[in-house]
Amino acid sequence: MCLIYIFGALVITSGVFCQGTAALQPAVRDLFVAVGSSVKIPCTDGEEKGVEWRFNSSVLVSSPVISIQNASLKDQGIYTCQKQTGDVVQSVSLHLGYPPSPPHVHCWSPSYPKRAICSWTLTSDPILPTQYIATYRNFSDPVSSARQCQKWGDQDRQCALEELEIFAREPTLINITAVNALGSATQIQPFIFEQIVKPDPPENVSGIIMPGRKVSVQWSPPHTWPDPVNFLLKYKVRFHWGKPETARTLGPYESNKMVLSGLVAGRTYYIQISAKDILDDGQSSEWSAPIHITIPTILYLK
Repeated sequence: MCLIYIFGALVITSGVFCQGTAALQPAVRDLFVAVGSSVKIPCTDGEEKGVEWRFNSSVLVSSPVISIQNASLKDQGIYTCQKQTGDVVQSVSLHLGYPPSPPHVHCWSPSYPKRAICSWTLTSDPILPTQYIATYRNFSDPVSSARQCQKWGDQDRQCALEELEIFAREPTLINITAVNALGSATQIQPFIFEQIVKPDPPENVSGIIMPGRKVSVQWSPPHTWPDPVNFLLKYKVRFHWGKPETARTLGPYESNKMVLSGLVAGRTYYIQISAKDILDDGQSSEWSAPIHITIPTILYLK
């Protein structure tokens, strides 16, 4: 029988670690404890005679019970209870950490109206392995109707919400629960689909020098914007020379091209484009990566 007394901490151990194994080398059991807790670990049933506890092979105490006060990260490691013959009675792997904090959730839609993306962070690192449960539902729907938020990208703290209702009167609720061996924490966050629209930056930005110290600038909608025909975007153009503080912003433009005029010969200009939903919903995209164009010093004939 597996007897472990933990004070000030919730311990979850899998049954496989508490079951007896081969007599010569019992399996190592995992023990999860909150930093700062007090821990008592008996050797099997606490009545073993003539045994000693070792920590990472160093003898700690000749006693059937080992006590750790105010456990800290330096106490992590393998604890073994051994008989005087050297036979191992049991081995415990002690893991220190914290229960998770409520996740901080951020949602946006770079692919409106197809999907939204949500990501989350924890205020502090729980240190211990932590899993996440992410579901979402309409505000008025019962909890039982919640759908699984699908993993998105290569991050374990990001997921995609599909088939959201557009122009809904009630918000969507996303529920993120962080779980580890010491506990769990949940954050439920409401949002209106249209309020979190944020396109990705425009793509394929290019500029062509024209007579009269002008530049024709063109770009494409972000490829992640699924329907640029029925869900239009508008664009702003930012350009500067020398230092970013000199930047000027023009627009918005409903087309994907415009002409910069009144430029100075010999000066290099840096040009960027930003996109936003044409109905002004949500936020503007980040600025595209800058392209640079130098205006020739030769004089153009008018």
